[in-house]
Amino acid sequence: MGPKCRQEIMPEVLEIPAETPENGIIRRDERGQYLPGQSGNPSGHPKRTWEQQEALEEIRNLAPTAAEKLKTMLEDKQVPAVVKVRLIEIILERTFGKPEAAVKLTTVSQSVEAAQERIEAIVSRIKIHHE
Repeated sequence: MGPKCRQEIMPEVLEIPAETPENGIIRRDERGQYLPGQSGNPSGHPKRTWEQQEALEEIRNLAPTAAEKLKTMLEDKQVPAVVKVRLIEIILERTFGKPEAAVKLTTVSQSVEAAQERIEAIVSRIKIHHE
């Protein structure tokens, strides 16, 4: 028997009035999650103000000076090694992004009965410990 189609397993749909009238109705499932094609922020990210744009431009203009200062600090023999290591970390993270964390999982295959027995043993130890 093949898998059920999406329509057969879709939860009940709830219709919740949107906060802004131009958006009409936002549709969610019975768990309150948005249905495909629905958005909790249909109007998107708000535009930046003129002041915000100006501040960002000033920061961008400071970037070459900041980069030169970082280079000077890395070359300075008076700057402690721990500071230099942190500067290098910041530069690399901003340039290439943070490295992905590697996770190694191992599993042990066991029967349901064996797993149940192990759970019961753990529960009994917890009970003894807390009594």
